[in-house]
Amino acid sequence: MDLPDEKVVELPVSKINEAAVLLSKVFWDDPMTVFLYPDIAERRDKKPSFYELNIEHAAVGGELYTTSAFKGIAVWRFPGDETRRKVEADKDPRNRLPELMGAGPFERLMVITECIYAMHRSLVKGKHCYLLFLGVEPGQQQQGIGSLLIKPVLKRADEEGLPCYLETMKEVNLAFYGKHGFRVGDEKQIANGGPHIWALLRSPGA
Repeated sequence: MDLPDEKVVELPVSKINEAAVLLSKVFWDDPMTVFLYPDIAERRDKKPSFYELNIEHAAVGGELYTTSAFKGIAVWRFPGDETRRKVEADKDPRNRLPELMGAGPFERLMVITECIYAMHRSLVKGKHCYLLFLGVEPGQQQQGIGSLLIKPVLKRADEEGLPCYLETMKEVNLAFYGKHGFRVGDEKQIANGGPHIWALLRSPGA
């Protein structure tokens, strides 16, 4: 779909909190969110700290995009690119996650994270583009905004011959990413009511 009035712009660091709020709405019913916070009241009470701290981490050496009307967010990281800034371990904002999330949710997050890291490492090595988050404002979805948000990095990846990688925990997303050249490289089921995780890989020029 053509979106003549929408343009992709870099997300200012000053809007990271707003971006986190948007993503927390987008992923309210995501299988990972439900697994982390099965109690709806607890899920509602939690501030979007998970997204905010991860976006802050990605902002160092990564790229953050939104649209001119702030209808969506794309958060990219670039593993293996030694020219980009790195987060010092003692200054990693994600160090605050255990305190802000609570013991139970954080422990469940670590189960998911271990699985994701293993799939990521096995599927793609060296320099690549990693789509950490892609979210479009509820009510604005299926209008081409998600495609618009990821287009700049996909185009650059093709020009530089770089693979792209992401994970999703909703099967319905496979068709969307498939249109952009992503193919399922691996999938795992988290035990004890956890989500099913699909790891997707896109070859340059796909």
